[in-house]
Amino acid sequence: MLRNIMMGFGFKTFFGLEDKIADYPEVTIFGAMFLPLLLLVPIALIGWIFRKLKFNMYIIHVLLYTLMFTFVLGSLAMLILFFITDKNGVKLAYCWLTVLAGMFFFSMINANTITKMFTDWSKIIKEKDNASR
Repeated sequence: MLRNIMMGFGFKTFFGLEDKIADYPEVTIFGAMFLPLLLLVPIALIGWIFRKLKFNMYIIHVLLYTLMFTFVLGSLAMLILFFITDKNGVKLAYCWLTVLAGMFFFSMINANTITKMFTDWSKIIKEKDNASR
């Protein structure tokens, strides 16, 4: 009885979408590349609203960095896995979710450092721009 209740983890299920993903693994690749870009726009808009209302931007920065890193590294990982593995779309989707979760935790831990890095870069660029005039 207990054995029937417990479900084991397998790469055959993915939130009810496993049939569509398994039939078209290319859609998984497209989604891995397009979803972060699609989500950057509304999160940037929410960030702009938060900035105007003088709210804390930490979580917005974390989400933006997560999507940026996931777009770059997640797309690269998906393309490599797509071409060297058995082209199982469900496994690719799980790998992409793992990259997304990893980038989220990385961004959450290092958000202040990344923000400072971008701030310093913008200061250097402005100084070089002013020096060339």
